[in-house]
Amino acid sequence: MPALAAFRDRGVLTRRVTRETDAAGVDGVRARADRGLHWAVGALVTDSGDRTLFVYEDDTWKLPGGGVEVGETRQGAVCREVREETGVRIAVDELAAVTEVTVTDGDREATFFFGTYRATPESTALASDPGLDGEEIETAAWRESVPENCLDETLVRQLL
Repeated sequence: MPALAAFRDRGVLTRRVTRETDAAGVDGVRARADRGLHWAVGALVTDSGDRTLFVYEDDTWKLPGGGVEVGETRQGAVCREVREETGVRIAVDELAAVTEVTVTDGDREATFFFGTYRATPESTALASDPGLDGEEIETAAWRESVPENCLDETLVRQLL
């Protein structure tokens, strides 16, 4: 697993967070790690009007993103995830932040890394039915400001 210092030395914002979850959440992160999958990614996509792309899922606004799959690059995964969740195709600009995320159910914990990339949309048209079957994404939206109830609000504001 990478060291945060290596990213910090390259001028990338780094941080550590701990999130409470349930046993299934810890098991999910551990199962991915057992398959060598230690990364998830998201994109801070801003358009020419300074709007930012968000998805609304589980009563929370968040940047579009998800897990890096076997054989994918992080940049390829972020392009795929944004397209699946919003319908928007992007060009990846740069790695802006790396977060070491520890999930815990109170007794156990598991850790993964989350890379947040800056990206430029190739178009701004949104999917009428965002997300894949089985995902809980209610909507995708271009927002002029960071919405209330935003996951990682402090990070998003730092990067904007």
